[in-house]
Amino acid sequence: MLLLNLDEKSREPKYHQVLEGIRSRIEDRTLLPGERLPSTRRLAETLGVHRSTIALAYQELWSLDFLDLRPGARARVRERLQIVTTVDRTAKSLIEWQATASKASESALNSHRLVSPVTKGDESLPAISFRSLDMDHRLFPLENFRSCLTRITKKHGAALLGYGDHAGFLPLRESIARRLQCHSISVTADEIMITSGAQQAIDLVFRMLASPGRAVAIESLTYSHMLPLLRLSGLQPIEIPIRSDGMDLEYLERMIGKEKPALIYTMPTFHNPTGVSTDQAHRERLLSICERHRIPILEDAFEEEMKYFGKVVLPIKSMDSRRIVIYCGTFSKVLFPGVRIGWIAAERECIERLVGIRCFSDLAPNTILQAAMDEFCRNGYYDRHINRMHRIYRRRMQTAVRALREFISPEWAEWTDPSGGYLIWLKLKPVSTPAPDWKSLFAAHGVQVAHGRQFFFSDPGDTYFRLSISTLDEEEIVEGVRRLSRALDHAYAKNQY
Repeated sequence: MLLLNLDEKSREPKYHQVLEGIRSRIEDRTLLPGERLPSTRRLAETLGVHRSTIALAYQELWSLDFLDLRPGARARVRERLQIVTTVDRTAKSLIEWQATASKASESALNSHRLVSPVTKGDESLPAISFRSLDMDHRLFPLENFRSCLTRITKKHGAALLGYGDHAGFLPLRESIARRLQCHSISVTADEIMITSGAQQAIDLVFRMLASPGRAVAIESLTYSHMLPLLRLSGLQPIEIPIRSDGMDLEYLERMIGKEKPALIYTMPTFHNPTGVSTDQAHRERLLSICERHRIPILEDAFEEEMKYFGKVVLPIKSMDSRRIVIYCGTFSKVLFPGVRIGWIAAERECIERLVGIRCFSDLAPNTILQAAMDEFCRNGYYDRHINRMHRIYRRRMQTAVRALREFISPEWAEWTDPSGGYLIWLKLKPVSTPAPDWKSLFAAHGVQVAHGRQFFFSDPGDTYFRLSISTLDEEEIVEGVRRLSRALDHAYAKNQY
């Protein structure tokens, strides 16, 4: 017999009193799994309520997984799994993730581990890192951005708390379109979508093109976080050698004759990791090749704004009369990486397809941060910040190049002086076999660098390192190069015996 007491004076609905009464008896094990409850008619007669009241209570208990309800049968108490309050972290999962996950995800995991923090060396010697391509937090115009956030929340209020435009905050797209005119790129706001950084932009383009057997032409060493995206999308790479002047276009044409790629991905300005920028003639020829074969170009312009030496070479997109160039940029490599605002500029149909793909995983980017970034740009803060960055990093890069010439022997390494950006690419001369454990060696000398292996799809054979000065001031750069010199001296001194 199920005994329940209903409070006639309570404002709580009777069906809810029935629900809570039954639930409490199940939870304290008064009612055990498998026990049958009275029919709705019988319990209603016992409690003096309408049968629908009991039916509603039973229905809710079913939705909460307390009861099993089947047509023509009485409700039964369900066997529920116990809530886990403590977890044995040493117990092995039933899922063997290495066997269950795809090969592409395993490759992504290995790539992530390759760029994970290095082992700490001497704790008395805090590491100087040339590894990160983050921004120097000391240079963030925080107060200006904070004031922009305050103004836009007062101005727009709750309107910024909805999902917003799937393509991105329209005023920001208009601001970006105006900004791109400074680089001679003519696009409208309808031809721009906002992304969560350039990384998402690349991912969206790959997903738009992904199809079994399709290939993408890439430079033979390239942005390391692009390679896992390529694998996860199921696209096959066609590796094009990169020379001192950029992608080998003669080799590219030969490869197109054998296997037409779905896309050509390139970083013509301050290539990551080499820092190389291609000249006008190279960009014109690449565009001409792709127009002739009707192959789209994904132009990754992640450091477009950081040209502070020599003549400015315009983006490939500036010459895109046939509308085959997909241009992606970001605020992350000039301003705030954590704001995660990038963009894609392309013809309207391409943008619409990309927006459609993004809607099924991300819906829309953060509207409040977009509005604040738009306010930041419209008030002239962005232009002033870029001018300041040019002054600071011109000095920092000059300091880095001088330090390399002073401390790094040409018998150890060679490099090309960059025309801007934050990166210097070192190629080491052959060293003893087996090669040193570079990771541990540099850590022991209090310096961190990015190993070049992570930027290649295939084994490069030679040893390379990427140096980034993006987070370091001039004093840190000089001391870091000194430490790098000591580490290399240690490696090559052993090589002499």
